[in-house]
Amino acid sequence: MIQSIFISLLLLAQSTAPYAPTGKLVDIGGYRVHLHCTGEGKPTVMVLGGGFSFDWELVQNAVEKFTQVCTYDPSGTIWSDPGPGIGCQARVDEIHRLLPAAGLEGPFILVGYSAGAIAARLYAAEYASQVAGIVLVDHAFLPESSPPPRDMEHKSSPDFDTPPVLLTQTPIVATVEDDPAFAKLPERIRQMHRWADSLNPTLPTAETALACAHDAAAAEKGAHPLGRIPLVVVSTTNDSPGYAELQGTLLSLSENSRQLIAAKSFHSVEISEPDVITSAIRQVIEAARERVK
Repeated sequence: MIQSIFISLLLLAQSTAPYAPTGKLVDIGGYRVHLHCTGEGKPTVMVLGGGFSFDWELVQNAVEKFTQVCTYDPSGTIWSDPGPGIGCQARVDEIHRLLPAAGLEGPFILVGYSAGAIAARLYAAEYASQVAGIVLVDHAFLPESSPPPRDMEHKSSPDFDTPPVLLTQTPIVATVEDDPAFAKLPERIRQMHRWADSLNPTLPTAETALACAHDAAAAEKGAHPLGRIPLVVVSTTNDSPGYAELQGTLLSLSENSRQLIAAKSFHSVEISEPDVITSAIRQVIEAARERVK
């Protein structure tokens, strides 16, 4: 009863929202999520980004010129209905249901940013046949002194590496508005971002991201768990202890990997240097097409 009332209130709020969805609401079995696809061609690029779908407008406008690209808003954020939770497995399951429900055919190029990069890793580990290539953009990271999630404190296994973690401690409060490059977004997008932020969306915490990182590490088997799936790791010039080591770990996920440096970015590379991400996507697509020749 309480959940149905909440959903009714959410639908009312959506119907009176000052901004209409930029894409479409896709029913994935009991609730709907917002998906925005533009451009044509294959493979389809699926962005599992942090923040909101429209924060990726600068990247999406560029990528749509050479293939289809989709951004989405996870359940519990802006136009998307509440979902089963923000845990990594719930997010991966949500995306796996969303893609066929929207009529999209794989294999896909996954673009994972921040906490979304961990979800991209787990998705690739579980559904490798649906992944043609991966771009990891400033993968979630925290100082090594950050505590592990409570339910992981007493677990140890050779499959569990020291997990990469998030930019800030719980709660995760850094948004693109904290980035000097926020002004690069069109005024319309900046206004939409402030409105979406005011809705107090469901966001991942450092604890859930740490648990997600453990899940990904446990699912990734072997020295190069992605085999030869094309991978580009987009890194910043973050000089925190452990960051460089994390980039090396990410590059080792695939035998077919390369690194690009977003030298002018703090964290929000998608607005600071969208051209770097666009170049990474193009390189992965070219490598993926070369593999199937």
